[in-house]
Amino acid sequence: SFRQDLFYRLNVIRIVLPSLKERLDDLTPLVAHFIAKFNDKFNRNIKDVSIDVMGIFRSHDWPGNVRELEHAIEHASILCKSDIISVHDLPMDLLDAVNSGLKTDSFFDTTQKPVKSSMTLEEALAMADGNKTRAASLLGVSRRTIYRHLEE
Repeated sequence: SFRQDLFYRLNVIRIVLPSLKERLDDLTPLVAHFIAKFNDKFNRNIKDVSIDVMGIFRSHDWPGNVRELEHAIEHASILCKSDIISVHDLPMDLLDAVNSGLKTDSFFDTTQKPVKSSMTLEEALAMADGNKTRAASLLGVSRRTIYRHLEE
């Protein structure tokens, strides 16, 4: 544990910095900064993140704050095969964390298990690049449920 007397010696000027979740306006410049940093480090030419990725970034809680964002962009920069970072380039643990925090959506019928989703079917399909199996996974439902709703 941290020594109390040392804390008071170091705590001459207290700087309170809100978490990244409370500073969503800082996401865009931070993303640009980290893309530039990893372009230099890995000799890449990534220009930006997709709209879907920015949506994921905005919906994430960022418990690891700026370092977690930095690591997510570093991971994506390594995997990215184009000049735009896509959802497929993001770390799976980030996607899992975002998906597990989603709320129940009345879009799905109540006979199904409770669905953890605040995104629409269209958003899930967009995030999954049209892959219905992946969209079902993102929404926490079966592929059959996706097909049934697409037929309606």
